[in-house]
Amino acid sequence: MSMQFESVTFGAKVEILNRADFEGVPATLDFTAVTTTENGRKVVKAGTPIGVDGVSDNTEAAKGILLWDVYEDRPIGTILKKAYINTARAQAHSGVTISAEAKAVLPMVVFE
Repeated sequence: MSMQFESVTFGAKVEILNRADFEGVPATLDFTAVTTTENGRKVVKAGTPIGVDGVSDNTEAAKGILLWDVYEDRPIGTILKKAYINTARAQAHSGVTISAEAKAVLPMVVFE
């Protein structure tokens, strides 16, 4: 009898929060247009603004900020609705400069 397994290496989780308290909602992300990969898998990085349809949306249609990195093989993540975000860390990790429009529609998210 042969046992098979797959070994996957993950980096440490990036912390985009300035304070521990936050409120978030679960969301299933849409990876159709995602081109960023890590270890051969599509990924949406923590700190990315997400729209209601589960895609990256850095406009006035943003519904929250992604808390942790989310991979295509498990597309469920947490979207921050109320939080204190370290803007520099979130933008550096995600590669997305959060727009003024996205910030304006997220009144309960404080960008520090």
